[in-house]
Amino acid sequence: MIFSKKIKKKFRFVFLTDLHEKEFGVDNAVLLKKIRSLKPNCILIGGDFPISHSSEETDIRDEVEKGIALLQKLKEEYKVYYSFGNHEEKLFTKKELKGRKTAFRNALEGVTLIDGKGVFIDEGIYLSGFPLDISYYRPLYFKEKKPLEEEIREKWKSAIADSKAKGVQESSDFEAKTKQGIDISEEENRRDSSKKGKEEKNTGVFRIAMLHSPFYREEALSLGVDLLLSGHFHGGAVGIPFIALMTPQFRFFVGKPRGLFKRGEKYFFISRGLGTHTINVRIHNFPELSCFDLCPVKE
Repeated sequence: MIFSKKIKKKFRFVFLTDLHEKEFGVDNAVLLKKIRSLKPNCILIGGDFPISHSSEETDIRDEVEKGIALLQKLKEEYKVYYSFGNHEEKLFTKKELKGRKTAFRNALEGVTLIDGKGVFIDEGIYLSGFPLDISYYRPLYFKEKKPLEEEIREKWKSAIADSKAKGVQESSDFEAKTKQGIDISEEENRRDSSKKGKEEKNTGVFRIAMLHSPFYREEALSLGVDLLLSGHFHGGAVGIPFIALMTPQFRFFVGKPRGLFKRGEKYFFISRGLGTHTINVRIHNFPELSCFDLCPVKE
């Protein structure tokens, strides 16, 4: 549970990431049963449902079928929000020979893609996607990560800008506006520019962001995110306390590779994810389905 004065009423969501074509029971029946038992208001997906192989120009060996099947079932029952990981980024930049890029794109119809933008998912709760292109996922070994380019930072800032501009009274109209079919983010962009000076104020909106790579969590948290959701590390392969033995970018002995962390009033979460790929190692590091309850603080 996460408690915040910004939360108006209890809201539950399930966070899934790094499926990588993993199956829990036939057609992921075990995973779906568990999700249904949690009765979430919506599903958030933090990327890497498919497997897309690096250093290959085509989709011949890429795998998407199990992720597509799970997406189809999830979107039939829940509102689903999706932010890309490095495997989606790779898949959609490849030359298509086996139709896998098209198949996965078709599966995303009816799913809300939030990279570079944001939406209100409930009264006073705003969700954004912080995208990274494939250049941020190169093998690191003992090298420093690529610095975040200003263009990418501006995309992130733009993604949460509407949440900062929106006042408490306006956010209380969430249900009425969605029922009328109004695109909230587009409506906000049309507001008079005289309100621009109010954007940096705390308006009582709880801001969630999905960012696949935890390597850039500091840059994301600096933008005023209340809850940052990441994956990518697969829990560090081996469940050594406090560190990751190895991450998918071949960075070794990384601190805080999994779990929920609090810094002041901000939270960041790194999921162990559901699957693996290429180096299929999980030792004392179980797959993870994450469920969050956002709760108001009782005065």
